[in-house]
Amino acid sequence: MVNSARATKQDATLCGLDAAGVWDTALAFAHLQRLGEADSKRTAERRLHELGLAPAALSAGDLRDEFNRPPTRSVLDWDISQARQRRELVLFIQQIKLTGGVPCLYANDGRGARYWVPRATTLTAGLKSLQQHVGKPIALFPHGDLTAALRSIAPIDGARYGLLGYAPVLDLAAQTPRRPVAAPSGHPARLTHLDRLEAESIFILREVVAQADRPVMLYSVGKDSAVMLYLARKAFYPAPPPFPLLHVDTRWKFREMYLLRDHMARESGMELLVHVNPEAIEKNINPFDHGSALHTDITKTEGLKQALDQWQFDVAFGGARRDEEKSRAKERVFSFRTNSHRWDPKSQRPELWNLYNARKNKGESIRVFPLSNWTELDVWQYIYRENIPIVPLYFARERPVVVRDGLILMVDDDRMPIGPDDVIERRMVRFRTLGCYPLSGAVESTAATLPEILLELLNARTSERQGRAIDTDSSGSMERKKQEGYF
Repeated sequence: MVNSARATKQDATLCGLDAAGVWDTALAFAHLQRLGEADSKRTAERRLHELGLAPAALSAGDLRDEFNRPPTRSVLDWDISQARQRRELVLFIQQIKLTGGVPCLYANDGRGARYWVPRATTLTAGLKSLQQHVGKPIALFPHGDLTAALRSIAPIDGARYGLLGYAPVLDLAAQTPRRPVAAPSGHPARLTHLDRLEAESIFILREVVAQADRPVMLYSVGKDSAVMLYLARKAFYPAPPPFPLLHVDTRWKFREMYLLRDHMARESGMELLVHVNPEAIEKNINPFDHGSALHTDITKTEGLKQALDQWQFDVAFGGARRDEEKSRAKERVFSFRTNSHRWDPKSQRPELWNLYNARKNKGESIRVFPLSNWTELDVWQYIYRENIPIVPLYFARERPVVVRDGLILMVDDDRMPIGPDDVIERRMVRFRTLGCYPLSGAVESTAATLPEILLELLNARTSERQGRAIDTDSSGSMERKKQEGYF
């Protein structure tokens, strides 16, 4: 019989099970038995539930991150299976609070075994104690707020954090510390190469605003868009740029791109317009079922034309550069389009002495490329010099990928079908160019910082667009797309 007076007194202290250290169900049963609180494992189990020491066990399907977002299930299942193949003990782990607010790490495996670590001095110390108690390598798959905590601490010996399948968070603090945007620094006696490019781009931006009726800046969230937006903010500092940002959303961008898009719109103080082609939604146009050519035509080309017509923009800034692709090398800084948004590469105006004629007929529009004379290396050097925020996908890290048709594709969410011949792998990769994630191939790399990226580019012998599936749809596909209205 349990002494009720003693039990009531011990409820406040959780029968001593909130003492520092690592507890498991076997230790808890032995402890409760010594106290006369349980005479069998069944009564011990019931007592643990009464004391709040045995919350519902987690499974893979229960896991959520700090924003209540589920992980990508295909990647999570693969990560768990890999852990078991390595003979690691798979533990689903969360943070709970015991009676009196005592912090506690609580973990369970898939077979009902439970562990709790109350009063750990630090999270790292608690995890070390747990691993030492288990006595073998463990794979920890976190839930809730613990997900955010594990993102920010280094792994401990004998433990691996199962974060690969979790949705990304925007961590710009991990990049070079930011400094505020400021106006151009005047006209020093000797301009550097980047100073000249910056001055030219700012001149183009101001020239367009002086002549256009309704300008807009296309914002694709890539590195070129990041530089173009930064230059626009610098050109009109301290006021925000006098035009909105327009994102033609295919619904298939990387999740990290959407996070940075919304962050930069807030930080810049600019209006963000987002347009999705209604036909793409109605017919569920996607790269897997319809291929890259149709997907690009409906979601990007037609979507862009719809957006420009809807808001009646007469000039649209874009981040294209001449060195990217041969058809872009044919295009002038001011690229005139017909009233149906078509481009004729044989009918372009001369731009002698950097003088730009922005006069246009009724219904015509202009695409303007302030970065036209920049190279990929110029862009990265400028990002490094000015500490410009960019999507973390440009930095190398371990990511879940599959290899298809020679492209290394990142498994970014559960919409990506994993076929029987697909093998999910954990590779150290980064992206040189970003678009829709099923059409953007990664490159294997260890360049995790801006100086390392610059060094890698100095030794590169391939185009940054080697990983873009849309560039290789057919011979001359990019030029045909541009003639039809693609940016």
